[in-house]
Amino acid sequence: MYSVHNRFHFMKWLVWILAVLFLFYEFFLRVYPSIMTRELMKTFQVDALVLGTLSAFYFYSYAPMQLPVGMLMDRYGARKLLTFAALVCGIGCFLFAGANTLFTAEAGRFLMGIGSAFAFVGMVFVSSHWFSGTRLALLVGIGNSIGLLGAAFGEGPLSIVVDTIGWRETVYILATFGIALGVVIFMFIRTEQADVSNKVQHTHSLADAFSSFQSVCMNYNTWFNAIGALLFFLTTNALAGLWAVPFLQAVHGLSNEVAAFAVTMLFIGEIVGGPLVGIISDRMKRRKPLLYISCIGAFVCIMPLIYISPLSPTPIFILFFLIGLFSAAELLNFPLAVELNNEEAKGSSIAITNFVIAIGGSIMQPVVGYLLDLSAGTISLGHSTLYTAANYKYALIVFPVSLLLALFFFLPIQEHTSRLGKTSDD
Repeated sequence: MYSVHNRFHFMKWLVWILAVLFLFYEFFLRVYPSIMTRELMKTFQVDALVLGTLSAFYFYSYAPMQLPVGMLMDRYGARKLLTFAALVCGIGCFLFAGANTLFTAEAGRFLMGIGSAFAFVGMVFVSSHWFSGTRLALLVGIGNSIGLLGAAFGEGPLSIVVDTIGWRETVYILATFGIALGVVIFMFIRTEQADVSNKVQHTHSLADAFSSFQSVCMNYNTWFNAIGALLFFLTTNALAGLWAVPFLQAVHGLSNEVAAFAVTMLFIGEIVGGPLVGIISDRMKRRKPLLYISCIGAFVCIMPLIYISPLSPTPIFILFFLIGLFSAAELLNFPLAVELNNEEAKGSSIAITNFVIAIGGSIMQPVVGYLLDLSAGTISLGHSTLYTAANYKYALIVFPVSLLLALFFFLPIQEHTSRLGKTSDD
């Protein structure tokens, strides 16, 4: 009995670590175009709108995939799905790295989005199924913080690699990592089903999973939470995910490398804030108060960053760190989604929330590009220097506005504090 218990204890942490490692990789894939905007515009001869659309092809598949991913997780668990997902991401990177046409690059980003759709849902699913529910927000916070290291390395440090070996070679390295990770996931958790899955996996039919999905969709709290999360996440998805580096170059006069490291501070802030928010929220047994405070805090920090210029690197780094620290509360939308719905619908509640958030990323990246083109009054292919500080200040107003709007969607949500800690125990 002792050896079985130890084996289960080891297995649950191994599954969690591999799920978090895949999330680390997914964040890398999400943000890396932001540090090669000029190279991509020059290679494919595109303007800001088309570049935003190219980057957003990731979200065009990522967002709709959230719906089947949730049901599949509820039905089959994480092991085979995460293996498949990592391999698809790697294949997508190979396509993107070797692309000579815009269509091929878009296809590569589309495949990356399909595979990446399993990452965050998989991590939250594993955290909620293999561990005590009283630790859910903390584990999600820690897992997301580790995953965000991928976004942090995908900005400043990766910009050095791109400058040294080129953007294509850099993406080929990412492709190889994805394939290798898929193999590792398949090999090292291959005994999950046989040995311990009965303790943590659901055995519902697909019909039952679909019924759970319907119940989540019928809950109005689900949609208020998801739309509020969409608006809260835009700063990370669309600003840090693509436009922050060229914005810092145009508005504050930073070099590509310094700008990339400045954006890295946002992800470091989220890395620091994730576990802290999880601990505080779990102890308070509340999610909404921290969401309110964090939206307001992020708004206060982003306004001077956009509209006071030029700033020196030090206050820029501090502001990005604080935006990230406040933005870490975004994670609370996922435990909140779980707690707002039935026990059997964890995967679906997480996935629907992530689906709505991803829609924001898929829409807002090209929208900012369109606003830049609109403000500039002309389109010049392949020249990111077309956009001035005034153009960016005009286009980026969408981010502080979205933070204020998020508050109004969080207000009507009815928290079920009695459900905290009611998920599977370890």
